[in-house]
Amino acid sequence: MTSWDLSLLHQINTVWSHPALDWIMPAISAIEAWIPLIAIAVLWTARKGGKRARVMLLCLGIAVGIGDGVISNTLKKTIGRVRPRDALQSVTVRDLGPASPAFMRLFEPVVVKPSEPNGETRGKSFPSSHTVNMFAAATVIACFYCRAGLLMYLLATAVAYSRVYCGAHWPSDIPPSMALGVLVGLTVVAVSLRCRA
Repeated sequence: MTSWDLSLLHQINTVWSHPALDWIMPAISAIEAWIPLIAIAVLWTARKGGKRARVMLLCLGIAVGIGDGVISNTLKKTIGRVRPRDALQSVTVRDLGPASPAFMRLFEPVVVKPSEPNGETRGKSFPSSHTVNMFAAATVIACFYCRAGLLMYLLATAVAYSRVYCGAHWPSDIPPSMALGVLVGLTVVAVSLRCRA
C-alpha cells in the first residue's frame, strides 16, 4: 500500500473518529442487520409499484447477485489483499455487538478495539463487496427512479466510507469498488432494456 493510503486510513479510522460515528458507521455497515427492513421494502415496492417497480427489483437482484457472487468473490480470491485490521496494529476495529437474530445487533453496544494482526498474507480487502453491492443497487434504482437513486447513492457513499472507518478496507479499495458497482448496475439495466425491446 502507498503512503497516501496509510495516511488517509489513519485520518478516517483514527483522527476523524467520534463517539456518535462509532455507532452509526458499524450500523450502516452491518447490512445483514437490516435484512428484515429491506425485505419489507422489497415486498411493499413489488406490491405497490407496478410493473416498472417489479422490473427494477429484478434488475436489482441480478445486479447484486452478479456484483457480490461473481465479481467481488472472484476478485477477492484472485487478488487476496489483506484487510487493514489484519495487516496493521494501529487500526481501530469497530463493529456491532453479537446478537441473534442479526437485527438485534443494532441494539447492542458497539465493540471498539485495537486491531490484532494475525500474520495473514492473503485476505479479502479488495474489492469491497459492500461498496460494489450498494453502488450497483443505487445505479439500478437511479435508472428507474432518479430521485430515489440519488438518495441511494448518498447511502452507498456512507456505507463505503464506513468500511474504512471500521477498519475493514483500505481507502484505495473504495473508488474501484464504486466503479465496479456502477458498471454492473448499468450493464444489467442495459441488457434488461434490450431484452424488453
